[in-house]
Amino acid sequence: MIASISKVVGTGVIDRFLRFGYHESIAVTLSDELKPHAAPMGVEYGEPHLILRPYRNSKTYANLVSRPPLSLNFTSDARYFFKAIFSQKELVFDFIDSSEVPVIRGDFDLYVVGRAKLSDMVGERAVFLVTAERVYEGPGSRLALSRANNALLEALVYYTKVAALVNEGYRDLTEYLNLLRINLNLVRKLGSHELVEMANIVEEELNGLLGDSLR
Repeated sequence: MIASISKVVGTGVIDRFLRFGYHESIAVTLSDELKPHAAPMGVEYGEPHLILRPYRNSKTYANLVSRPPLSLNFTSDARYFFKAIFSQKELVFDFIDSSEVPVIRGDFDLYVVGRAKLSDMVGERAVFLVTAERVYEGPGSRLALSRANNALLEALVYYTKVAALVNEGYRDLTEYLNLLRINLNLVRKLGSHELVEMANIVEEELNGLLGDSLR
């Protein structure tokens, strides 16, 4: 049980935290074997629902079709997004109250626990409407504004897009790759040693994903 979380009630808290359009979260879903899976996921808040658009070839999509409960974990710290993609073993999952699905322990601003309902299919993405059942305020990101942190998060967003599109057989990824590499270079220019190491790992994983033909 996470100790430093106070329960908050009502959608007013969601309005306050998710007031700038799209926000980045880490969605935690459960497999049929009840194994937690974490994945970065953009979220749009359209009262009364939170809207997710996972790729249809993703584990998040498969899990939600099979088991609708999920948690959305919101933080400004890009390191958690990196771990969700490349090193999930470093994430610590924990349950709040009697929730069906865990949240991620750490410096998170907001936790939303709810259920997802498949609403539509648009191209390579599915659209899920999430009904919030419980909302908790976390200890906070504890992070001053950092361009390197933001750039790493942007690079990770583009990495997940590229990975999904490569798996779908797309070949023209020039725009996404350019934006990804611009952000990685910004991390290397302004970031701490820890963030620069993460940027280098993203580059290595990207090169392995693309192979010689798509670089």
